[in-house]
Amino acid sequence: MQIPAEHAALVDLVQWIDVHTSDLSLPGDERSLIAIGCLDVAIEHQAAIALLHSSELYGSSFALLRVLSEALVRGLWLHACASEEELAKFKKGRIDKNFATLVEEYENYMGTPNGVLTGFKCSAWSQMNDFTHTGFIHVGRRHRPGRVEANYSDEDLKNALGVAGALGLIAAGYLIALAERRDLLPLFYEKMSSYATPARNG
Repeated sequence: MQIPAEHAALVDLVQWIDVHTSDLSLPGDERSLIAIGCLDVAIEHQAAIALLHSSELYGSSFALLRVLSEALVRGLWLHACASEEELAKFKKGRIDKNFATLVEEYENYMGTPNGVLTGFKCSAWSQMNDFTHTGFIHVGRRHRPGRVEANYSDEDLKNALGVAGALGLIAAGYLIALAERRDLLPLFYEKMSSYATPARNG
């Protein structure tokens, strides 16, 4: 079971991100380095989801969606919102705020309350938790009549690939902004627009 167009679009996006972010000159202050590390992890998870899908390891690819989203949101929040005390706590392995609060604080900082990340959290967070922690929703997709194996709908797979693409693209865009590469912004917006087009879903 494969979703060829959606998967091909994600693979193309992974390659595009690699080409356009691998040689960026990024800031070296501690806050930026911590955030960049998170964003780079998010981009790696995006690539891993594409690879797992191509190997039909769908359960593992679904489990990575929450991890990808957390890496992205932590990176955005740590760079834009975290106090020096919160940065110090993160270095000791702690963030004393949940995912919803990180999203809310980041979007408020950006002047986009109840924005895209909030919509994503409201629509997908509980299901992503279930996939990551092997909850009933995930377990229920391990059965076919008389067999135990992956049984994900085409819609499930398309949504997972689309989410991975969108989140990784946000991470890449933030890296481009941190590098102050204004010359890449038109290419980034063009890629964002082309990835969002519904044509690949046909």
